[in-house]
Amino acid sequence: MRTRLVRWGMVGLLGVGLAGLGGLAVTVAQQQEAEDKGGQGQGQGNAQAQEPENKDKSAQTYRSQVDLVSVYFTVRDSKKRLVSDMGEDQFSVTEDGRPQAIKFFAHHSDVVLNVGVLLDTGTNMSWILGEEAEATKMFLRHVVRPTDLGFVLSYASRVETVQLPTSDMGLLRAAADSIGNGADAIGLPHNPESAREISIPGGGTVGINGKRVGQNHRDAHLYDALRVGTHRYLEGEVGRKAVVVVALSGDVRSETTLQDALEALLENDVIAYVLQISDASKHDRCDVLHIYDKDEHGEYVLKKLAEETGGRMLEVKGMDKLEEALDEISDELHHQYSLGYYPENKTWDGKFRKIEISAGEKGYRVYARKGYYAKRAKEKVAEAK
Repeated sequence: MRTRLVRWGMVGLLGVGLAGLGGLAVTVAQQQEAEDKGGQGQGQGNAQAQEPENKDKSAQTYRSQVDLVSVYFTVRDSKKRLVSDMGEDQFSVTEDGRPQAIKFFAHHSDVVLNVGVLLDTGTNMSWILGEEAEATKMFLRHVVRPTDLGFVLSYASRVETVQLPTSDMGLLRAAADSIGNGADAIGLPHNPESAREISIPGGGTVGINGKRVGQNHRDAHLYDALRVGTHRYLEGEVGRKAVVVVALSGDVRSETTLQDALEALLENDVIAYVLQISDASKHDRCDVLHIYDKDEHGEYVLKKLAEETGGRMLEVKGMDKLEEALDEISDELHHQYSLGYYPENKTWDGKFRKIEISAGEKGYRVYARKGYYAKRAKEKVAEAK
């Protein structure tokens, strides 16, 4: 059982993927060490002469690990089925349009996974919270193994940590149950009328003053939850990292902007999945209007956010379809690839660089983060053991 109470190790490493390297970082160090030993030549010299050389090589090994850009990704065919049996030679990668040589490639379902579930609890309807709780328990049971860490946040007018990162399924189940029974659900602003489930013609319920609750009557700090979850519980973690958002509507009144949330995810190599709950028919029985922002091209902004990180947005038509959607994400997390390359551009100027991974098969689509910020590690991190 693992329970993490304090963040540890390699904090803030570069944002180009060292925090997501998993087994790759070990491979890099081993390969670099082998190259160093092979290049020492026949004459060893005395110990004093070797010491500066060894320090230089140690620094070189560290730089090699840091400079490696690693990306976790999944592939789906033309029928949207997961493809998990492709080889390295079937992929190509470019950075800012320039081809890059793939140095490391692996199937990574066995690498440690750090995953958070972010639940929109801005409702006063107990059955909705119950659906969220049951689906969350199922998802975490399928995804979190003894070597992994899962955590749970709730958000509405504020962001609350329901469960710190842990591999203890008992604690994770209890956290989900606390949402289901309303103990850790923030809910809508208190209003006696909004707490009652009153039927209206064609389905639906009364939210406040006889109407379903729209954006003007509730808070949904979704972007804040993404930033908080990433910086508190995923920043600096080694392995695969993901967040799953169950949203009853788009963001409402977060202090964090959409761009800030996206940057936090990209800088820490976190894959985001967003489940947009929508009406199953003309109206569902939810007391919240399922309103989601779109960009100037008519595309959902949460869809763009998810796909920028290598995840997806799934439209869930009715709360009864929530478990099915989470099961789809669970399956995806168990069928990931990873690749790593040393970028040809050695200028670490902090600018965003676009990554594109292509699969050789026609009709295959790769889901991977769209890029990274080219930031050097801080000097104090270089001294970390």
